[in-house]
Amino acid sequence: MTIALEAHVVAEWDTTARWLIRRATRRVRPLQCPGSGGRWDADMAYVRGATALAAAALLLAVAGCADDGNDPAASGSPTPSSPSTTASASSTRTPPSDSEIASRAASDVVRRYFAVRDALRQNPSKPLVYLKSVATGAELRADHRLFAQERSKHLRQVGDTSITKLTVQSVNLDNSNPSQGRVPTAQVDVCWDVSNADLVDKSGKSVVSSHRADRGATRYTVANYHWASHPGDGWRVVTGQDLKQSPCPAS
Repeated sequence: MTIALEAHVVAEWDTTARWLIRRATRRVRPLQCPGSGGRWDADMAYVRGATALAAAALLLAVAGCADDGNDPAASGSPTPSSPSTTASASSTRTPPSDSEIASRAASDVVRRYFAVRDALRQNPSKPLVYLKSVATGAELRADHRLFAQERSKHLRQVGDTSITKLTVQSVNLDNSNPSQGRVPTAQVDVCWDVSNADLVDKSGKSVVSSHRADRGATRYTVANYHWASHPGDGWRVVTGQDLKQSPCPAS
């Protein structure tokens, strides 16, 4: 309650006291707090001692209004809530370029090329048509011919070939004349290790030469003849050329 309201209540003391005396023998009705929407609901039954009652009632009324939540002195100024200053950092990652997409796709198809070759040599009953999913052109013809010869001799591979290092050396996205072979290409160098792989006959005897190199490197040319419609999954190994000098780690 403000000071002005308290002065107003005190000034009307006499009027309120006289009114309470007249109501001394009747049930008192609830008092309305001046200047607010709240109510003081004390129920006084059959007041005795009009003068004492008037004073007590007035004090209770003033106390009830002073507890009104609308009083700034009672409730205090609300503490404003501070908005969070920590904004979520939006991702500003740059989308990959066409060259980056091509580099990743070329790397993936070379890895799958090695896995498919191992699977076909380990299981001669698998059709060689699976080679078309990873190779084309000269490389496809060479692998198909080699595997057909091994199968005719009842040879099969035991163990897997390991890729110890793979590096994309270059990417060229020229797609100006696909019909003439001018398509996007990538040069991929692969360090491979066949120390855990063997080629055996139907009795399980190894037919691998003792002079075979267990580790080496090959540069593969990977091309995409369907770049316009399949820029990601149209890559195939086209040719491979062994590298004479290459620092390849062991598997």
